[in-house]
Amino acid sequence: MSSPHGGVVLLLHAHLPYVRHPEHDDHLEERWLFEAMLECYLPLVAVLDGLSPYNRARITLSLSPSLVAMLDDALLRARFERHLNHLDALIASLRADDLPGAALDAHAAALRYARLTWTRIEGDLPGAFARLARAGRLSLWTTALTHALLPLFGAHPWFVDAQIALAVATHTRRFGDAPDGFWLPECGIAPGLDVALADHGLYATVLESHALLFGHPRPPNATARPVITPAGVACFGRDPDAAAAVWSRSTGYPAHPLYRDFHEDVGLRAPVSRLTDFLAADGSRAPTGLKLWRITDRQGSPKQPWNPTLARTLSLAHARDFGDRCARRLDALALRGVVGPVIVAPYDAELFGHWWSEGTSFLAGLLATLDARAITPKDYLSRYDSHPRVSPNASTWGEGGHLARWVHPSTTAMLRSVDESAAQLLAATAPPAVLRQGLRELCLMAASDWPFLTRNGTAATYAGSRVADHHAALRALLAGASPAARAARYGWPTDELLDAVFGAGGLVQAGRFGYG
Repeated sequence: MSSPHGGVVLLLHAHLPYVRHPEHDDHLEERWLFEAMLECYLPLVAVLDGLSPYNRARITLSLSPSLVAMLDDALLRARFERHLNHLDALIASLRADDLPGAALDAHAAALRYARLTWTRIEGDLPGAFARLARAGRLSLWTTALTHALLPLFGAHPWFVDAQIALAVATHTRRFGDAPDGFWLPECGIAPGLDVALADHGLYATVLESHALLFGHPRPPNATARPVITPAGVACFGRDPDAAAAVWSRSTGYPAHPLYRDFHEDVGLRAPVSRLTDFLAADGSRAPTGLKLWRITDRQGSPKQPWNPTLARTLSLAHARDFGDRCARRLDALALRGVVGPVIVAPYDAELFGHWWSEGTSFLAGLLATLDARAITPKDYLSRYDSHPRVSPNASTWGEGGHLARWVHPSTTAMLRSVDESAAQLLAATAPPAVLRQGLRELCLMAASDWPFLTRNGTAATYAGSRVADHHAALRALLAGASPAARAARYGWPTDELLDAVFGAGGLVQAGRFGYG
């Protein structure tokens, strides 16, 4: 495939909330991390390492600081290895049952392959991504420290600065270089956020399409070229067609009936006696990650066995189709006189391999198809200039496109407690150790994951308990409680990093937290 002007920006955003529970031997929500490592992050390393040396495809990977902290955690890495052992034992025990054999074989093969990758990279996923970045395969971005939805904190600019400053510092320390760009959590933009990004040396981000389409003035090329904000930040707009093709649950590629059904988990079907290592704390059934049936149809018919060979073949065909569609779009835009047209395709990284099992082979096929057309925002900005000046429209991605997924009657109390805590912490007079721990508690309770899960009805109880726990801890700290016990439980980011960002004289400077 010849390389036209412009290209396709494929951006994967990898994020999970900070979930680490050393007080429990086996915590259900820690499995979110283990499943993503097994099904998404390790396969992504394998895909990128497996590309032909003649292939010039490059992708952008946004890694949230909370995810990187968990991937670097010795306890969680050890528990991940235990999780793999439990899966090995479960697969062996299920061989005696009347279950789809080819699907079980595929899970066993994926497990073996993941172990090989894990051993090869010595259990260091962030290090593997850093190596791929040095090799030119990846452009690494960061996002807000704990994925706080920044437009919700317009009344607390110091907290926006804290989320951005700490993210840049943790990324730079871990990967040796400043991030190439910044993923705004939930693509959330509001007036002034571009200034905060520019203040911290961040000059590229991605927004939902209507952030550009309804910007002021309206950009002449819609999302086919980035725009530059008044603060000098390049904003790339998500392409609606690329989003629908891969993301839509009803019409996108992942909805095909041959693909594996994410919701049909062995943990809901197998005899409870075989599921000892995967039951919830109360003994109830819980997902195992083993899913042996295909989508089949949406009419309620009995689920048919998943055929991994047919599904993988289909995913490669879909990858070629998507790549060809992108090429035709780019050529058409160039013929219309658009100089350097770009198709921006951002997705949650966990879609590829976790939510959509065949997404990993789709990604491998797509990179092979796109070749030099797969570029990064950094590549694009180094080749093209003279972008229109536009003030983006306040917006997010997701339901409604304007915060609806996170701001809802069901999340009101949660959001109010975060807002009140931010005001209380700023006004507090306390020793630096208390302020450090208070900032940790506030950052952790402000993660966008908690209102999302509450609004979505998934893990709502856990989300609510996390916010309530951090809220109570912050109030206790400000009332005089010792920070030592909480720091032992939630000691990330480290005191050293907090002091490096906010100054050796303590966190509070001139009545504010460092920046602003």
